[in-house]
Amino acid sequence: MKKYFLVLFSLLIFTPIAFSAERQIQCKVVGISDGDTLTCLLERTPIKIRLQYIDAPESAQAFGNRAKQALANLTFKKNVTIHISGYDKYQRSLGVVYDDKRNINLALVEMGMAWAYRQTQPIYQQAQQQAQANKIGLWRDPNPIDPADWRASKRSDTTQNLQKLPNNLPLGIVDCSKQLSCKEMERRGFSYTQVQQHFQQCGWKERDGNKDGIPCNRLYRKAQQR
Repeated sequence: MKKYFLVLFSLLIFTPIAFSAERQIQCKVVGISDGDTLTCLLERTPIKIRLQYIDAPESAQAFGNRAKQALANLTFKKNVTIHISGYDKYQRSLGVVYDDKRNINLALVEMGMAWAYRQTQPIYQQAQQQAQANKIGLWRDPNPIDPADWRASKRSDTTQNLQKLPNNLPLGIVDCSKQLSCKEMERRGFSYTQVQQHFQQCGWKERDGNKDGIPCNRLYRKAQQR
């Protein structure tokens, strides 16, 4: 019996205990940072929440501002319940947000305002597939780019890295033999994603006259207003 208790004590000391770290809070949404990040007030303490399982377009991407507005429409100044499971590298709480009726994270994917992470729960992947099939939200763009790949392309301006994007997110054929002006790209109905691809792959630095890293500023501003 003594030996049994010694073994049990050793297991308790040296074996990681797999208790769930998930906790649930109720709070009021007081700020929207972007399409997948909000700030919630809990007993006068602001908590930044990164919506789990999804990734909304960045502000400079097509549909970035619309995704932010969609999250605001669903949650801003409303009381919500959040299931928090941990923290990301920026020390934001990772959670799934619920109102009285639905899972807000899932709703954004269903509305075509966010991507499902590649490694995520099946329900989010299924919602994305449905939104893609129906060309809802960002899926109306002829060449949507996963925010993770977009961020990677911003970190490196090389053609080699752009060509490593997954096959299921095609960049399309970019013909660099004839330089197109911003006005010509607008006339041809290019999305801002396509403008960025030409800028990055063809090295048309003259399209960025003020050298701020944003080509064709007029088209960029139009994309922000979508």
